Amino acid sequence: MVLALQDQQLNIMKQKVERLAIKARFERIPALRISKDKHLLAKASILRKKITIGAELLSQWKKGEIDENDVEVTLAHEIGHLIDFERGFSSVLFRYDAFVVLYLVLSVVLPRLFWFSYLTEPWIPPLMIFVIWACFLPWVLRRASCAIQLEADSKGAQLLTEEQFANSIVKRSKFHDSKGSGLIETWDLLLHVILFPSLNQRLRNLNFEIKESKIEIQRKEDKENQK
Repeated sequence: MVLALQDQQLNIMKQKVERLAIKARFERIPALRISKDKHLLAKASILRKKITIGAELLSQWKKGEIDENDVEVTLAHEIGHLIDFERGFSSVLFRYDAFVVLYLVLSVVLPRLFWFSYLTEPWIPPLMIFVIWACFLPWVLRRASCAIQLEADSKGAQLLTEEQFANSIVKRSKFHDSKGSGLIETWDLLLHVILFPSLNQRLRNLNFEIKESKIEIQRKEDKENQK
């Protein structure tokens, strides 16, 4: 029964990936793979042009916490990464990955340069640089990761409708708010805060916002017209 359900889910996702890939004008349909990783939702392998679906996504779908619409949005987001990557050197993914690599290289090179610049207390400048590097590293990683994720949202939303994309984002945001408070859950939440854009950032990127305190969204232009 479980295998039959998973096969049905896989067939539905394959159809959606094919439709989205055609709209994206891909020459080759991305392969779809199921992972047993319990913490993985979905990820795109940009070099191999493959989308991996995790057990967490299938479990949420099986429980009815998400529906086909949410699965389609997830797939569109991953295809958005592939669309961006096809732009080569001009892609957001390449530019920000290069930015992170340059930051990490300089964090190694600069301390070595300063190490021989002082005759007394030669360890102080490298230590200061290391402290500064450590303090700014989360910001650098967040800036790069958020830019890449937001670009995937933008590209993915072009394959569907922006309303569908935005509503699914709001719906999915509840899962991070409802997780437990154990060590693993806390660490997962910290990584998510550092590496992923907030709900408001993702909605603003799609030109939407949450209406007051309700889980309801509307276009910014519509709100301005109501005033």
